Amino acid sequence: MIPKRILFGLISLFILITSACQKEETPSCNYPKNAKLKRVVVCGYIESECPTRECDDIIKIEEEYEYDSKGRLKKVLISPKYEDGVLTNPIEYHLYEYNSKDQLVKIESYSKLSDGYWHDKNHIYTYSDDGKMIKENIEIMEVGNQYKLYKYTNNRLTRIEYYELDSDELEFYILLEYDDSGNLIKETAFDKNGELFSYFQRNVFENGVIIPSYLKIWGYTKLDS
Repeated sequence: MIPKRILFGLISLFILITSACQKEETPSCNYPKNAKLKRVVVCGYIESECPTRECDDIIKIEEEYEYDSKGRLKKVLISPKYEDGVLTNPIEYHLYEYNSKDQLVKIESYSKLSDGYWHDKNHIYTYSDDGKMIKENIEIMEVGNQYKLYKYTNNRLTRIEYYELDSDELEFYILLEYDDSGNLIKETAFDKNGELFSYFQRNVFENGVIIPSYLKIWGYTKLDS
């Protein structure tokens, strides 16, 4: 599973690309088919009519993505810097491993220390015979292990269960809801006693474009754009 920070970054970029291209069809807004996300940046100045294509003044690189020869995500650098034309010194990075079926089986996470990097976490994924991800083990170095279970209804992921550190006791769970077109539109979180404590709602245009979503946690509502 791709980490949530990366997932939100991918969704946000997709929103910006689609919105810009819908407003005005110009050559500058044409993108290669099946293009892969290269990086997420903070821009100080944008001149292009399609701002998601070029950044004229990069203030900061948030994330940089690397792919293997098969086009699979191989490495993600968090807040890296360029030194003599080479990406270096990210505050953390993640390495992705796949099995012979091209299924993601492991993510290794490393955090920057004063004298190098610390291998602080592993995410290990298990699949059913029909190829569905059913379990995610989270190994937190020198702390303990957690895991998540993924459950499906009619071949669609509908429930994710989170279990407490070094325990088989349920901590909380999330229910996923879809529209008639199969778009994920809402994630609702409940504690182990079944009490609602938050939900994340996505609004979707008929053509499948995701627009700003709402995250609500007990009376506090945040607009995620």
